[in-house]
Amino acid sequence: MKITERTALKTVVKFAKKEYREKGPLSGRVLRVKDLKKVSIGGPLPQRAVRESYTHHFVVLLDYGQDYRIYYFTKEGVLINGETVEKKSDKISILKQSTKLEYKL
Repeated sequence: MKITERTALKTVVKFAKKEYREKGPLSGRVLRVKDLKKVSIGGPLPQRAVRESYTHHFVVLLDYGQDYRIYYFTKEGVLINGETVEKKSDKISILKQSTKLEYKL
C-alpha cells in the first residue's frame, strides 16, 4: 500500500486520539510543519524560492497544564521521538509560527 500524505495524517490523528483517551490531557492538536523559506530570488513576487524541509512533517502537541508533550512524526506518519517542554519554552513559540493546524482534540 502506498503511503500518501493523507494516509499518514490519518495515522497521526489516530495516535493523537489514543494518547488523548489514555492519558487525559487538557487539549491536543495535530500540526503540519511548513517548509522553511531560505532564499528568494526576484522582486516583490519571487520567481524562484529555495525551501528547506524539516525532518519531521507532523507534530502532535498535548497540553498537560504546566507543560506540553510534543511528538514528532515523519512524512510517512512514523513516530520519530517525543519530549516534554514547559509552556514558556522557545520551542512552543517556534512551533506556533512554523505549523498549521490539521486536527484539534
